[in-house]
Amino acid sequence: MWPSISTLAVEETFVEASQLIRRYAVGQRQFERADLRAAQLPEADLKQVCLNYSDLTWANLSQASLQQAELSGAMIWRAHLSWINLSRADLRRALVLRSCLAFADLSDASLQQADLRLSDFSQANLRGANLQGAKLCFADLSGADLSHANLNGADLTGAILHGVNWHDVRLEGTISHPTIPSALV
Repeated sequence: MWPSISTLAVEETFVEASQLIRRYAVGQRQFERADLRAAQLPEADLKQVCLNYSDLTWANLSQASLQQAELSGAMIWRAHLSWINLSRADLRRALVLRSCLAFADLSDASLQQADLRLSDFSQANLRGANLQGAKLCFADLSGADLSHANLNGADLTGAILHGVNWHDVRLEGTISHPTIPSALV
């Protein structure tokens, strides 16, 4: 007998911010599919936390430390993530829409196939980040450090690119933007 649709569905687990902090403090790192909508976690220390496929809509993680965190497939819509440390984090296929990541550290982060449309990455550190196939349409990357980043196949349509550090960036197959220096594409 085949399982019904309802038994195949994976439910999100509601986790209050304070509960997540307590459970993290005693060593738990797995919070996949957590419902953290509107969670208030500024300055939280959540290194190596697993939040794959979690909902962080309207969450506040400003100045938080999430180095090497797993956020693959997460929904991060209209979240406040300024000054967050996401270095070496996994955000593959994450939906990071209309979120503020100004001054964020995303160095060496994995953002392949991530949807980053309309998000603010101004002054962000994306040095060595893998943004292959990412959608950066209308994102604000002004002053961002993209040195040594992989943007192969990324879509930069309408992106704000003033003052970007383009040193040693890979841009093969990138959907271009008029302000990308033509020598780079």
